[in-house]
Amino acid sequence: MVRTPRCEAPAACLEDQERWTRRWQAILRGGDCRDWATKNAKKVLRQALRKLAHGKCVYCESQLEKDTPVEIEHYHPKRIHPERAFDWTNLFPACRLCNQSKVDVDHKGLLLKPDEEDPELFLWFNRTNGQLEPHPTLDFDRERRERALKSIEICGLQRGGLCEARLERMAHVKILLRDLSEQVRELLLRPELEYKFVIRSLLEEFGHAELAAEDRRRFEAPGGL
Repeated sequence: MVRTPRCEAPAACLEDQERWTRRWQAILRGGDCRDWATKNAKKVLRQALRKLAHGKCVYCESQLEKDTPVEIEHYHPKRIHPERAFDWTNLFPACRLCNQSKVDVDHKGLLLKPDEEDPELFLWFNRTNGQLEPHPTLDFDRERRERALKSIEICGLQRGGLCEARLERMAHVKILLRDLSEQVRELLLRPELEYKFVIRSLLEEFGHAELAAEDRRRFEAPGGL
């Protein structure tokens, strides 16, 4: 998870948000099984959300399949906060595993919100097992440490395949760092590359803080994909 500034809301979302929200609230009151959003609404949101994190899940940073619909993830669950079901600032792109792990958990704001906060100030990459941990600087900050732990738990960020993928990225980056040619630099700094958290961590460890800063600048630049 890395900081992911929010791009502008799609025009249709701004224009139709109120109508879409009323429809969802009526569905909840009626207790029927109709879908929470129309096909058109989902299409509009998915197209914009795919650009938000450069085609990746905003939580685990895994690449989203291009031929698979983006999971529309609600930071505040749409069943608990139906008035925010189409609030652009409440929506994120997610992979199915993260979305299923989070489901309708009422985290009461404990979950890190990467468009407003920098997760790299909360999390630490364990190079031994590929897991994420609370940042060492939070050892004496109980509240922030709890938020880091809750974010890892809520989205299932310790799942085995994900930890293995982080370790594989680490091994790959270490090899590339032996020869930081211009071509390698551009490869590492591609915004769509998975597991930026791992890449930036290694860049800083091996004395390339300026590249880590450039990577953040490119990833956070407006415009998306």
